[in-house]
Amino acid sequence: MSRPSIALIFNPAARGEKARRFRESLGQLRDECTLLETTAPGSATALAAQAVRDGYETVVATGGDGTVNEVVNGLASVPGGLGQARLGILPLGTMNVFARELGIPLMAKRAWETIRLGQARAVDLPLAKVQTEDGRAERCFVQMAGAGLDADAVGGVSLALKKKIGPLAYLFSTLAALKAKPPTLTARWDGGSARGEWMCVGNGRFFGGPVVLFPDAKLNDGRLDLCVFPRINPGSVLRGVTSMALGQIADWPGAKHHRVSELTIDGPVGTRVQADGDFIGTLPMTITLLERALRVLAPCGK
Repeated sequence: MSRPSIALIFNPAARGEKARRFRESLGQLRDECTLLETTAPGSATALAAQAVRDGYETVVATGGDGTVNEVVNGLASVPGGLGQARLGILPLGTMNVFARELGIPLMAKRAWETIRLGQARAVDLPLAKVQTEDGRAERCFVQMAGAGLDADAVGGVSLALKKKIGPLAYLFSTLAALKAKPPTLTARWDGGSARGEWMCVGNGRFFGGPVVLFPDAKLNDGRLDLCVFPRINPGSVLRGVTSMALGQIADWPGAKHHRVSELTIDGPVGTRVQADGDFIGTLPMTITLLERALRVLAPCGK
């Protein structure tokens, strides 16, 4: 029997009802794919890179946006890896923002049919360069990145609390971040610049779930959407979040959008940066765009 062309990366210890049901179905998938188990945060990147080297044509990220991000960075770390392997997604996470963007069904069974029968869609892949404890480092992201409030919420979240109460832990972390004086950030791009206290960069429309923060963004147009929030305080955040929930993003007090192909965001030393919902480093951050570099399996017609 020939080896399957699909490598499926999953966390055997993932919690939640969707993850439990998925583990129960693993026996049915063994003939269709090679199962690769993660062992620690970040291990999906190494597994994806090895899958590319081993010649797999499709590498499936099973989990949430963090797992997708790890797998994509694994594909990108191998010379020619993005051209060799397609990305498949089984969305078992809490938000599944990138899967929503692509129209991938959130039910595992239907998502698997997309992997088997869907079409490869070429999308842009942003590449961020940030400061880390080991110096400057590069990290791809698929959906969005941010500097300021959202990055503080992600970087400051208690992992113990997250295990107990799930996504609500980010609310407590955000409230804690609001107590601190917000940084003054500066974004620069060819032909323009902007200042504000919180900045988000979108490759797609969605932010934090089904909330549209970047209404004009498209995954394959060779452009990024920069959203600049000039002032951050509890009142503006409350009004802005309410506006986002109602689909009225223009009502966020003073929010400005800019369409760019690459940019640099700078600010106080130590200002946190998040990408696809994970803390990745600190400012300064430079983002470039690999146009239509990532091939991801999506439902036909999407």
